[in-house]
Amino acid sequence: MKSLLLALALTLVVPASHAAAPMEVVGLFRDMAVIRMNGSESLVKVGQTSRDGVQLLSADASRAVFTYQGRQYEVGLTNRVSSTFKKVEKPRISINSDGLGQYRIRGAINGRFTNFLVDTGASVVAMSSNDARAAGIEYESGRAGKVQTAQGVTDSYFVTLGSVTIGSITANNVDAAIIDGEFPEDVLLGMSFLSQVQMEEAGGVLTLTARN
Repeated sequence: MKSLLLALALTLVVPASHAAAPMEVVGLFRDMAVIRMNGSESLVKVGQTSRDGVQLLSADASRAVFTYQGRQYEVGLTNRVSSTFKKVEKPRISINSDGLGQYRIRGAINGRFTNFLVDTGASVVAMSSNDARAAGIEYESGRAGKVQTAQGVTDSYFVTLGSVTIGSITANNVDAAIIDGEFPEDVLLGMSFLSQVQMEEAGGVLTLTARN
């Protein structure tokens, strides 16, 4: 009987810690989650730990499992979460570098999700024509030109994107180059977007903060 009561007590404790999760999930992807904690946002991949000490154990489109200060939390995108967080004055997001020291993040172009690679050496946002078609961009009506890539000089089209979104940061009317073919594999998040945010890099973490 004593063991049964103890088991019941433990069962009751778990939902209480779940309900009191100190982090909020504002974006969910396979093996990745965007969390808000202490007024800032971070993209965390499975196995990584955010600057606030939150480690992501697993994630899919419906939920994420974290550990924080020795406790485990399961958090989903619920109405309770999305309606109770306090909007920060200046949205920001922190991105952990990958094994190559690069910064990759899931975001959206004109409301359609895509993968970005932060590239301060690119003057504009650059993407393959395949990615452009997937995002519903009618790039062939843009200004035709050529760009230098790792594969050589390639045909391209210059367009203006309605919106580019990373976490809670959105920039409008962003110049972009659409490169004919399959490359680059990820959309290059160039200076036409990055010039509209403040950037700070420290300890393998890149923090982007909206200017307005």
